[in-house]
Amino acid sequence: MLLKILLIIAVIAVIYFFFIKKSTPLTKERHDNKKRKDDEETMIECATCGTYISTSEAIVSSGKFYCSTECRDKA
Repeated sequence: MLLKILLIIAVIAVIYFFFIKKSTPLTKERHDNKKRKDDEETMIECATCGTYISTSEAIVSSGKFYCSTECRDKA
């Protein structure tokens, strides 16, 4: 009787470690990779003052990138 109970516990443990436990780190890794891609932005240099800014914050005028309207007006 005790041997049957230990055998059932061993089978459940094997199933848990081989199938259930391995899927958790993979999902976390995929989530972390997606988060890193969302956080990444390309940095570019202002054509006037040389300050590096992200492309989402840059002001584009005549094919050049500027950090502010003041730098754009100077050029």
